[in-house]
Amino acid sequence: MKIGADINIFVIILLALIILIGKTAVQGQKNFKLFYRVMVFFILTLTAGSFYFIMEGSTLKGVVLFSYFMMIAFYVFGAMSAYSWFIFVLHETEVNWSCNSSIRKLYILPLIFQCSLVMVYATTHWLLYFNQRNFYLGSIYILQCLLIFGYLFTGACISFIKYLKENRYSQEKNCFFLCLFSLLPLLGMVIDIIFPSVNSVLPFLVFSIIMQYLNLMKKEIFQDPLTKLNNRREFQRHLIKVTKSMRKEDVFLIFFDINDFKGINDTFGHVEGDRALVMISQILTTAFSNTKAFIARYGGDEFAVILKKEEAEILSYLKKVDASLATLSASLPYNISLSVGYSIYGEENANTIESLIQSADKKMYGNKEEQKKTICESDSMESFHSTQ
Repeated sequence: MKIGADINIFVIILLALIILIGKTAVQGQKNFKLFYRVMVFFILTLTAGSFYFIMEGSTLKGVVLFSYFMMIAFYVFGAMSAYSWFIFVLHETEVNWSCNSSIRKLYILPLIFQCSLVMVYATTHWLLYFNQRNFYLGSIYILQCLLIFGYLFTGACISFIKYLKENRYSQEKNCFFLCLFSLLPLLGMVIDIIFPSVNSVLPFLVFSIIMQYLNLMKKEIFQDPLTKLNNRREFQRHLIKVTKSMRKEDVFLIFFDINDFKGINDTFGHVEGDRALVMISQILTTAFSNTKAFIARYGGDEFAVILKKEEAEILSYLKKVDASLATLSASLPYNISLSVGYSIYGEENANTIESLIQSADKKMYGNKEEQKKTICESDSMESFHSTQ
């Protein structure tokens, strides 16, 4: 795969700028750290390749020795790029790979094996070897390609399986793009095998890296930073999309609001208030886990769920939420409950997005007033009995 050093240098500068700009915009998040690691190893791969191609054909002893080291670095960093991408895919698809150390060691074994073969190439000529002017592919060079691209193919398979099984809207999209961007470099390799003069692997790799970076940034834009749910901007986009599509099932919009959230903040502090928001988001995610529900933090202590189901099923999910809240409250120094209201698109004059939101919102606050009235009546009864 001979790509001109000038093209490599252009790609190196481009990726380096992406890392520098990205690190100033997004800091400390593990998914970005893992992805930047992929980019750094890819930059090192291209750098080593550029040095080799610049010095290719020289017969000076020092230059030839330097070329040896650059070619070793090229294949080692290339393998580490593929491995880093695989680890990034595991993290993004939420595969719990870190809990089992023996499985984690299996993941890295192909990388260690491939790097070992590269390190001993000078004596074995298995992968590649040099004469004074050029290098040649060894007898098992194809094994090196299989090891590197095996990480990409495995990552694509994991992403595709998760895509088929995933119910959460945002994670489903994420798995789809991970699968697509893992397969594109493999497509480039197939094209190179069929048409050796095309050299399409690098363009496909660069395209995949840049598109995945844009996908990460898009996810950052449309995700609530605290709860990791969709934010209000993404809620608006999805609601427009779902109401425009043909309705095979009723489209429900469900609003949830935490009761007396101000009291939690005032009594236990805003850190505990943030914790309560995260716990509510987890309860909603779990309750609707076997559906294609779109769950968002609408703002403040309000949450929204968009779901295509029958009304009886919606009520069963709301019961799950209530049961989870009761269990959670038993472990907390305060009671945590939700007011809820839902509306069906196209019914009760909810035939526009605005009227659908207003209808669900109105019902939610009606439910909140009913709960307040019930609490007041209960307190009055307790006060009455205490005076008897």
